[in-house]
Amino acid sequence: MPGKAALLQKHDDDVVIVSALRTAITRGKKGGFKDTQPEEFLAAVLKAVYTSVKLDPKYIGDIAVGNVLPAGGGAAAARMAALYAGIPHTTPLVTLNR
Repeated sequence: MPGKAALLQKHDDDVVIVSALRTAITRGKKGGFKDTQPEEFLAAVLKAVYTSVKLDPKYIGDIAVGNVLPAGGGAAAARMAALYAGIPHTTPLVTLNR
């Protein structure tokens, strides 16, 4: 199959997902994280992702953050978390609201 073979060829500009991680879950507004800000969770997750694979954050090419009903679309909180996690301000970031 020429179509499948073409899809499986490796290229220098291929998108590579090196890790995926999610935050812990507790009861909403009552659990152990009730006083924790979303930016704190996200910063810890972002840092854990790139440190677990020993990746220098300057090589991160793009960040996509999924969230549900954040204030202002979540873009400001996601950017603050990325900066706090040590990711350069030049790294593109997008938030996705389900």
